[in-house]
Amino acid sequence: MLVRLTYASRASHSVSAELIRSILESSQRNNPPQGLTGILCCNADCFLQALEGPRVAVNALYNRLAEDTRHKDLTILDYAEIDQRLYSNWSMGWASAKQANRELFLKYSGSDRFDPFAMSAAQIAGLLGELRDTLGTIKAPVLD
Repeated sequence: MLVRLTYASRASHSVSAELIRSILESSQRNNPPQGLTGILCCNADCFLQALEGPRVAVNALYNRLAEDTRHKDLTILDYAEIDQRLYSNWSMGWASAKQANRELFLKYSGSDRFDPFAMSAAQIAGLLGELRDTLGTIKAPVLD
């Protein structure tokens, strides 16, 4: 059975490009053997991540993330059984909360600032869907 878990968290410290690069490299190495796919979006303050895969693997990864001191205030925004993956091509896709995406933030929230805690599950799903559709090859992150 496949599930998708979407959560937000606050960064314990300012998020650097090196930290994101490390997270992506680890995800791209460790997720495929577990059957996990997903997308990560963040800025210097917040993380938003959708994880997909077998229920046991998604739950185990979330439990490890809950212990990670690089972030706090983990909040599950959505958890559902799914028939198909939305991020099947990515062991972990990357969408930065950069200036180019501000129009999308304004479209799906009341502000052009990325804050997943101020968005509904439907708004987050719409935002992540559009980010997924606009992403090409995942490149090294550049934070604005």
